[in-house]
Amino acid sequence: MAEDKKLRVGFIGVGTMGRGMVKNLLKAGFPVTIYARHPSTVQEAVEAGAQLVASSRAVAEISDLVITMVPDSPEVEEVILGAEGVLGGAQVGTVVVDMSTINPATSRKVANQCAEKGVAFLDAPVSGGSWGAENGTLVIMVGGEAAVVERCRPVFEAMGRADGILHVGSVGSGEVVKLVNNMVSAIITAATGEAFAMGIKAGVDPATIYEVVSKSSGASWQLLNAFTRNIFTGAFQPGFFTDLMYKDVGIGLALGAETGVPLTLAEQAYRLYATAIAAGYGHDDYTSVVRPIEEAAGVEIRIAPQE
Repeated sequence: MAEDKKLRVGFIGVGTMGRGMVKNLLKAGFPVTIYARHPSTVQEAVEAGAQLVASSRAVAEISDLVITMVPDSPEVEEVILGAEGVLGGAQVGTVVVDMSTINPATSRKVANQCAEKGVAFLDAPVSGGSWGAENGTLVIMVGGEAAVVERCRPVFEAMGRADGILHVGSVGSGEVVKLVNNMVSAIITAATGEAFAMGIKAGVDPATIYEVVSKSSGASWQLLNAFTRNIFTGAFQPGFFTDLMYKDVGIGLALGAETGVPLTLAEQAYRLYATAIAAGYGHDDYTSVVRPIEEAAGVEIRIAPQE
């Protein structure tokens, strides 16, 4: 593989997250080749300098490293292992990096099939939402061989924080850690929303509740960031879809069943996210989980911005 910025990077999945990631790769000087089923959706990336080709296979044919960033396990298998997939165009020494959030077993399956062709594989899901993707501040949790992780580090650093490129173990470990993170995020968001709704309904101003909780033991990243950006403003602009959080918690529940770990709180959160999706909030930000809670309580968790 070529060194540093001479790496030819392929990217499949130029959506809400991938768009910002591709732009940051281009800014860092990497030549980037992309594929999209609907070319009209990736014009921003093309105008920024990405080369658009006709298939996932064609991406791999001219790339040293191919990144996939797609919704779920079936899409990962299709774009990597399918008839016109990445593996069909990859050469010995190519690295495939799946940055989707999927079932760890799928990561291991794809890694095994890549290895049979002399292709390295990393699972490297991310945290930070579309804001982190746009700003190049993602946390990237990588599973795979340490030597391959180091070869890819310059590419990761173009998309994420230098202190947030974390090698977490063998293939599949990245997905496990990401599922843990999203399960915690999902539960905390829903629980904080319920608690705020109760406090507001009991007659306390939400700004007062925030002031106290943000300085006390109930504080969390979700409260200090996701609540202030989306819930308090009522914006709910998607940094990470409710649909995707629901999907990730579901994968986590399946892993819990596989490992024999009871996940009582995650099961309840899963139901709350399903309720939000049924109410039409699937393509809004995942913090929309509080909206059915608000509706049931008859209050809104809003704080007017300070002058």
